[in-house]
Amino acid sequence: MLSAERRSRILESAQREGAVRVSQLVGELGVSHVTVRRDLEALIYDGILEKVRGGAMLRHTAAEPASPGQGAGGTPAPHRTLGVLIPAAYYFRRVVDGIRSVTAGTGGDVRLLLSNYDQAEEPKLVAELVSTGCAGLLLAPSVGGDDRDALAYLDDVPVPVVLIERAAPGEELGRLSTVRSAHERGVASAMRHLRDLGHTRVALISRGDSQSAVFVRRGWADAIARHGMDADVPNITGERLGTGPAWEPGGPAAVLEELTAARVTALLCHGDEDALVLLQHARTHGVSIPGDLSLVAYDDELAGLADPPLTAVAPGKEQVGVVATRLLSDLIEGRLGETPVHIQIEPRLHIRQTTARARNA
Repeated sequence: MLSAERRSRILESAQREGAVRVSQLVGELGVSHVTVRRDLEALIYDGILEKVRGGAMLRHTAAEPASPGQGAGGTPAPHRTLGVLIPAAYYFRRVVDGIRSVTAGTGGDVRLLLSNYDQAEEPKLVAELVSTGCAGLLLAPSVGGDDRDALAYLDDVPVPVVLIERAAPGEELGRLSTVRSAHERGVASAMRHLRDLGHTRVALISRGDSQSAVFVRRGWADAIARHGMDADVPNITGERLGTGPAWEPGGPAAVLEELTAARVTALLCHGDEDALVLLQHARTHGVSIPGDLSLVAYDDELAGLADPPLTAVAPGKEQVGVVATRLLSDLIEGRLGETPVHIQIEPRLHIRQTTARARNA
């Protein structure tokens, strides 16, 4: 049994019973205590479950239904189940918070399945959501920037679909509606901030291979061209360092040495975890942040907790979940017809203590 399948079954039990116990799951899944605890730890880390003695329970969001079963204006809201398929990644836990804040207000249900960035597995998981009677689907599939064929299986899905944190691939018209963070604009704001501080040599580290990483890289390259910044700076991707989250021994030191040799004065790092690793290693390698190197993280999940707090771009993850859920509801009710809708949510730039004026500015 794949880890994504185990975790989906764990979530199914938690949604049905409110909580799960390790001993119960060992029997249900036919795996060891160690495997069950590892799966629970991953779901707890993603913010989907909360740890309790002997197991875990569903995580409760701050949003509670003001009037269960009531829609806007006090009118009865239809009770429906929405299917959600997201990668097993911590990024999406806040997106799920946004989804649940809307469904809680209407008395609806969420059936959540986790993928593992596996394109071969995802059509089966989508079919499972449809088979359980979901009225509509919110999906974050594995797809590249222009790989239209990767989502061809969604053309036959009989319920409305909204992609979350994804754009419809390809240039031609399609039937999929989308809600995503405007990552390119978030990167543009960070690059403008660095340019205004006199930085012209701004490198990029983006180890991920998701579609969002593609948008971040595109925004960085566009900003360099638009602002006339130096183009001969490192663009470090997962092809060189691996997609993580762990670093190979000596990796952070090698990156810092490369940045110093390239006379880089600022770095955009996608995302927080890698930025924190480099911040910690900079101290032991004689690189002053922000004195020698201004550092901007892209994510802002952990950046504000760093020492010093990291300047960071913060995608509106919960807002993506809220807007996507409302859009899906409109599609289910037929209020938008069959015309696809594409919505982008602007990130915010939080300026903290890791960016400063370039020394040669």
